[in-house]
Amino acid sequence: MVFLWRRSIAALAVCALLAFAGISYAQLPAGPHVKVELISEQAAAPPGQPLWVGLLFRLEPGWHIYWQNPGDSGEPPNIQWELPKGFTAGSIRWPQPIRLGSGSVVDYGYEQPVLLMAPIEGPSRRNATSIPPLSADVKYIVCREVCIPGKIHLMLSAPAGADWAAWRKIFEQTRAQLPKLTPTGWKVRAVSDKQHFTLSVRARPQVASASFFPLEPSQIDNSSPQDFAPTHNGFRLTLKKSEQLTEPITTLRGVIILGPGRVFEIAAPVVAQ
Repeated sequence: MVFLWRRSIAALAVCALLAFAGISYAQLPAGPHVKVELISEQAAAPPGQPLWVGLLFRLEPGWHIYWQNPGDSGEPPNIQWELPKGFTAGSIRWPQPIRLGSGSVVDYGYEQPVLLMAPIEGPSRRNATSIPPLSADVKYIVCREVCIPGKIHLMLSAPAGADWAAWRKIFEQTRAQLPKLTPTGWKVRAVSDKQHFTLSVRARPQVASASFFPLEPSQIDNSSPQDFAPTHNGFRLTLKKSEQLTEPITTLRGVIILGPGRVFEIAAPVVAQ
């Protein structure tokens, strides 16, 4: 089934993930315009620590999948884990997204290879053990000028040639793109008027540019420019409210991106002007 969601795609990329493209696609499950693989960071489950696994999406040029807040259209990948008794999966860690599209439709997602990683917790043991049998049912939407839904059942297995170093490198590169906690010394707040949120961040050192990606849909107008203004002790971003926002909010949650690998989670208290 093909959804005719037409849009142009911004020529942006997460540069730190480009190294993924050099890894072979051999033996990966086939799908239209995307290859998906379930991989593990370690060859054994470490004692007293989570086992990190992830879904590695490799996209054909110009195609994309969606972030946890997809923006104006689309859906993020949905994962249903199948785990042995006594094991639980933590939440997905989402790397920094990019803006997709232009005009009145703007989405958030990924055009380059991306790893969606999650911790798997198991029974506490003193010694490392072999990786437990893990599998996942994955539903996703991959888009360019049209959107194509896909689903796949994946099982965790060892890398080709038992090259665990290559898989560990992917996890290391992805961690560099994950949102970090708000830096010590930052102070954030948002002032709400009839049409805008003015997000103020007190931050050092001085910031040259910033972009805000909301975690909740229908709070800001995704397609409107974000007006950046430096201040003597930080910066301000003026964000147009979404026309779908009908109730006041008390906290504006999202991520602030200052550059590759400089992405921070924020939760700004909202006060009325």
